Amino acid sequence: MQKQSHLFSRYLIVGIAGIIALSILTLMTATAPSHSTDTDASANTRTKRSPSIHLTKREKKVASKYKLTKLQTRTASKTPITAIGDSVMLDVKPNIKQAFRHSAVSGSVGRQFYSLPKIVRNLKAHGHLGKYIVINLGTNGPPTQADINSVLKTVGKKRQIFWINTRVPRHWQATTNRLIAKNAQKHANVHVVNWYKASKGHSGWFASDRVHVDLTGARYYTRELVKKISDVLN
Repeated sequence: MQKQSHLFSRYLIVGIAGIIALSILTLMTATAPSHSTDTDASANTRTKRSPSIHLTKREKKVASKYKLTKLQTRTASKTPITAIGDSVMLDVKPNIKQAFRHSAVSGSVGRQFYSLPKIVRNLKAHGHLGKYIVINLGTNGPPTQADINSVLKTVGKKRQIFWINTRVPRHWQATTNRLIAKNAQKHANVHVVNWYKASKGHSGWFASDRVHVDLTGARYYTRELVKKISDVLN
């Protein structure tokens, strides 16, 4: 009888110990971080932030013609721009309007930067100055900082300016491009579209005057503009 009581006590102790161990294991499992859950949550977040883009037939043609990604193509398609420039802008106007469906493009032969302050003021006064402004001026002569300051004041800080630098075989090329770069560094809403760099070594993109672009050059000019705008907005 005493022996049976002793055995019962041993079994009771072992049973209690087992219950305690199981409780501890359950508690550890419940409180331990779940790596798979975190990974799944991160994946779901990424999916929400980067939804797949399904291009329209028109957008697919644009993406193919200008060698753009889906994101770049869609960004250009939905972004309204106000583009102001000289005769080079006239060369690329059809391309810009093709890539940027919601665009107002103004180009004029011989236009210089000193005419821009008045143009911008008039557009703003009549409610036609968009949130995203593209400037292609500097081909016919360098801008002055005073005129640049005037434009920036009218535009304000809430609008974004995409200023295309120049490739022109004239002595003011370096001055123009230096001023563009300087103001882009100084003002957060001014962005350089580096046509000078993109067109380096591609003489075949230009007409005989080495300033105006041919059909191939117009495509690559537009491509650089789309890429920069997409980079900034995304």
